[in-house]
Parts: sequence; C-alpha cells; structure tokens
Amino acid sequence: MAGHCEVLRVEEVSVAYDGRVVLRQVTFTVWSGERVAVVGPNGAGKSTLFKAIVGLLPLQSGRIDVLGCNPQQERVSVGYVPQREEVDLSFPVTVADVVMMGRIRHIGWLRRPSRRDRERVRWALDQVGLADLADRPLKKLSGGQIQRTFIARALAQEAPILLMDEPFAGVDATSEEAILSLLDRLRERQITVLLATHDLRMATEWSDRVLLLNGEVVAWGPPREALCPAALQQVYGRQLTLWEHERGVWMLGDDHCSGGRE
Repeated sequence: MAGHCEVLRVEEVSVAYDGRVVLRQVTFTVWSGERVAVVGPNGAGKSTLFKAIVGLLPLQSGRIDVLGCNPQQERVSVGYVPQREEVDLSFPVTVADVVMMGRIRHIGWLRRPSRRDRERVRWALDQVGLADLADRPLKKLSGGQIQRTFIARALAQEAPILLMDEPFAGVDATSEEAILSLLDRLRERQITVLLATHDLRMATEWSDRVLLLNGEVVAWGPPREALCPAALQQVYGRQLTLWEHERGVWMLGDDHCSGGRE
C-alpha cells in the first residue's frame, strides 16, 4: 500500500453501455501514490471503468467515491488520458491549446488564462518532452506525440489521480521511454496512477496492485497474487501458454499481450 489516504473507492458498481451490461458488481479501493494496472482482454470493461470514474458514463448501480466526491453528481479532480483512437484530429488546435484545456477548471469559462496557467502548460509540456512543439498543430504530430500531448493535458489539471487508458498502444520507442520516465516522476510526487493495459509483463513490473477485469473483478491484489494461473485461465481461457516471471507471478505468452480497443 503506497499511502495511508484513500483516494478512490468503487463499490458494487455495474455499468451498461449500448444496452449491454459491461461491468458487474465491481469493488476495489485505491490509496494515495499507488500504481494500479487494470488488465483484461478486449471488451473486459477497462475503458468503461475509467469513464465511469470520471463521470462520463452513468452507473446502473453501486457508488464511486473520488477524494470524497461523487463523480456522477460533481466534477472530480482526476486527470484522464483516453485511448488515442478517441481523439478528434480534425479540430484545428495547437499542442499548447490542447494542454490549456486541462486548466479550464482553474480558469473558469469565458476567462483568459493567467500567467500561472501558462506556466503550468509549459511545465506539463516539458514533463512529456514536447515543450518545443507547443505551437504545432495537433494533427501534425506522430501517434506517440499525440499521446504525450493528452498526458500533458491531464498533468496540467494538477489532479492527484491520473487514469491512463492504453498509453503505450501504437507509440514509438521515444514516446514509450518518455511516458515511463514520467510515471517514475509521478510516483515520487505521490500521484496515484491507474493504467489500463493489455501488456501483462508491463503490469507485473510496474504496478503495486493489479485489477484483473473481465466484466467483473476476477482478481485484485499484488501482481504475484492477482496474476496466478487460475485467474489468468479464467480470463483468457485454458488454451494459453504460461511462464513464470522473475517477480514470482505467472504470465501469458506474447500472443496474449498485444494491444487493442475495447
């Protein structure tokens, strides 16, 4: 447990999407500074869970508490980085414009950004290695640079919790290195991070705890407990290749670790 302060509580949450129940009776609690890997196959509900936490999807039942706030009723202080495929590149904005959107809660509507707002945007861009691209149109960036721009937008919010939905999917080596370096710096600042990923090896090496999802919570705990053979077989089926990781957990073969949309 990384800290003694509870920052996120999800209690018996069920969510329906397009008329189909995607999450059923999901329950877990996250503490300040924790690094949580949310793992599961396509359609397991990882993206749905994140959207429910930030209040973008209504709950069918249950309750979510973020730092004492109900995201279904009020805005919560959570930085959210969606999957890159959800980004609309047709909108004519620069990199700095996108990051400044993360300051709206501080600025307020119809008000001009202050000096502090501009400083936080520059700081956020520097954190992801894009300070020299601040004035470049978003649509001119590579996939990895777009991903880093939206991470910078989340950082500009100055939120104590960061949700990252498949941040490594389709990014180049430079962007992957920049994101991993940023995650280490966030840990030093006790920022809580929930990261959705298909990569079980990354989840094992990076996280404090793993939430293994497949429409419901299959396992929740330290990697060596959550990623056990029985849980992996329940989620991915019995026709799989297992090997033992050096951290003492069981992993799937590489063909079960590829990325994709939910």
